[in-house]
Amino acid sequence: MRRTFFYPLVMLVTAMFIMAPFSALYADVWVVSSGDTVYNLNAKGIAYPNVIPGLTQVQAAEVDPKRGIVWISVSAANTVFRYDPADKSQNAFKSIPNINRPGAISINPSDGAVWVAGVDSVKKISADGNQILATITGVHEPNVAVNTADASCWVTDSRGKVARYDASGNLVVSSPVTLKEPKYVTVNPKTGNVWVADSQANILVKLNSSGQELKRITDLQLPTSPRINPKDGSLWVVASSNTLVKLSADGQKILEVPAGMAILGICVDPTDGGVWVADQFGSSFQGGVSKFSATGQKLFESFIPLPSYVSAY
Repeated sequence: MRRTFFYPLVMLVTAMFIMAPFSALYADVWVVSSGDTVYNLNAKGIAYPNVIPGLTQVQAAEVDPKRGIVWISVSAANTVFRYDPADKSQNAFKSIPNINRPGAISINPSDGAVWVAGVDSVKKISADGNQILATITGVHEPNVAVNTADASCWVTDSRGKVARYDASGNLVVSSPVTLKEPKYVTVNPKTGNVWVADSQANILVKLNSSGQELKRITDLQLPTSPRINPKDGSLWVVASSNTLVKLSADGQKILEVPAGMAILGICVDPTDGGVWVADQFGSSFQGGVSKFSATGQKLFESFIPLPSYVSAY
């Protein structure tokens, strides 16, 4: 019988959790719910009873696909938490403080290092959470996407710029492409190309590794949450907050399917190329996490209150 996490986080810094048994470690999905709770789902969308409660303003919960470590950005606490579900000691949770309003997280599974976007900086954190390996300043409301092939990281700046930094945090490329308010970025490790979404201007743009524009799409309304499937280079993106759109690697539309009411986040399932969808309302009008196949068929929906972020491994 699985044990349940129902101990509040004390001061959002250190907490003691009773660990679930080993079988629970094979859950496939982590979901942020209501901004204060993180759920753990299995491959069929069934929630395990072990939840992480007592948080405030959770922006992201991203899982390392190689190690199973979950990184949680908590904006209100200016802290990122590293959670190891396999660690049954007091050290299962580790806090990395002094990150101003952390939001987006991107993990390099090759070495476990984590890039975290704060409101005015980006920090690279070691896999064990003990060191800040690099700091990028002078950015505003950035998003991050690490290229697992060379450990470089793409960083957006909501004032219009997109840039690439090497593994040490040194600027390598500043794209000549200027957007209105780029908020989302995803990278293809096989080609080094990136897709950047500017929902305010209804623009989805593809750049090469040197920051040169390769493709511009302007017929999608409010494009958000672009996610590349690294196996074939295809791209999933949300349009109009309610529609899943799948594009080929070169930007040709493959399919478009209604997928929710207020989709706040998606992720590609690395096992089958399907897509997990966090719909704040869902069919119950109270929230739902759905999975769609790689061909756009809705497979199931699970009730999760007001989900805002989903990460699969």
